[in-house]
Amino acid sequence: MFYELLATIFAGLAGGGLIYGLSRLTRGRIPHSWTIAGAALVMIAFSIWNEYNWFSRSAAQLPDGVVVVAASESRDWYRPWTYALPVVPRFAALDTNSIRRNPDVPQQRIADLYLMERWRAAVGVRIAVDCARPAQARLEQVTYGEEGAMISDSWEQMATDDPLIVAACG
Repeated sequence: MFYELLATIFAGLAGGGLIYGLSRLTRGRIPHSWTIAGAALVMIAFSIWNEYNWFSRSAAQLPDGVVVVAASESRDWYRPWTYALPVVPRFAALDTNSIRRNPDVPQQRIADLYLMERWRAAVGVRIAVDCARPAQARLEQVTYGEEGAMISDSWEQMATDDPLIVAACG
């Protein structure tokens, strides 16, 4: 967050410097107040660009085997442009390299799910996935029955084409 603030300030300095340079080149035909307005506009534009590109930049930096399975769009009254083009401030990514299977119950799996949110540290959650239902539950809410089958009252039903089910079971 600190580096983004610094980048925004430097973008404003660059924008203001550009307008100031143009004012000097035109021998003062551009009012000096435009320098401040130019700096402010560049800072606002950079902040909006940074918000919209956070998701794609973060997803591109994920290691091999970690796939995005959900992205949450946000629309806010204080950012009216998000009603036309929503911003993605958080997403979930499944680590397919972490998937573990019980040979006695092959339709059930355990995997690591990472919850990423702008301005916050990533949170890792271990989940249980039942490919036969299809459903998922947090591993803390699961008990083990006969032959190692996972049992839970909090299985969350999911569609067979849900990206989490496809990534974990595919």
